[in-house]
Amino acid sequence: MSAVRTIAEIGIGLLFGVGGVFNAVYTLRHGDEFYGSFATGAWLPRARSLVERVVIPNAGVFTIILIMFQVAVAIMILSRGSLVTAGLVAGAVFSGLAALASSPGGTVGNLALAAILITLAASH
Repeated sequence: MSAVRTIAEIGIGLLFGVGGVFNAVYTLRHGDEFYGSFATGAWLPRARSLVERVVIPNAGVFTIILIMFQVAVAIMILSRGSLVTAGLVAGAVFSGLAALASSPGGTVGNLALAAILITLAASH
């Protein structure tokens, strides 16, 4: 295993962990604002509608599920064990789905992250 790949995977694991902490500290209390920004910035009308009709009214439950997912992905990747590939793939799927509900810039960023995650997963 190359040092660069290991460092990249640990960085991504930490990124998901930080995302979980952010959502626990901020999004749980400000879900309407946080998800509202996705609805406002989403460039796909169906994604905007989905966030407005499903996510925002259920922001608390959605955020708890999101936190659990992000923490699980972080643990899988940071474990450095047999679950690393599964964590990378789960993170890639998440990033791809997040791209659909993002602004154009967020879409580019999420798709780039998904590509990195898939590349790392394929190298296992």
